[in-house]
Amino acid sequence: MSRKLVCVGALLASVLASSAMAQSGNISVPGLISASGSNGSTVKNTTINVSGNSAKRVTAGGGSVGIKVAELEMQGVANVNSVNITGSEVSDSVINVTDNTAEDIYAIGGTANVNSVNIN
Repeated sequence: MSRKLVCVGALLASVLASSAMAQSGNISVPGLISASGSNGSTVKNTTINVSGNSAKRVTAGGGSVGIKVAELEMQGVANVNSVNITGSEVSDSVINVTDNTAEDIYAIGGTANVNSVNIN
């Protein structure tokens, strides 16, 4: 019964945190489950423009929490005036990131991708 409650709690935490995890996430319950993954797609013959944007005072926070039976880790990521493609295939495409400004961007226990293109 205890393990079932832990699984339900871990699953609920991952669902509630899904917006923070965006495209990828990890969850681990020692001795029971460990999973990670990302959703991807195919980007082909596409032009992506990120131009003329301004961002101020953005903070990304992340971290981990754990008890004896479960652990949850979330990575805070701020994609500011950026293109972030995770777990996807990109081919025959053009990505332009131009004329953007960003001020006071902070990453505490996380990552801030500012005026950038990130393909993982």
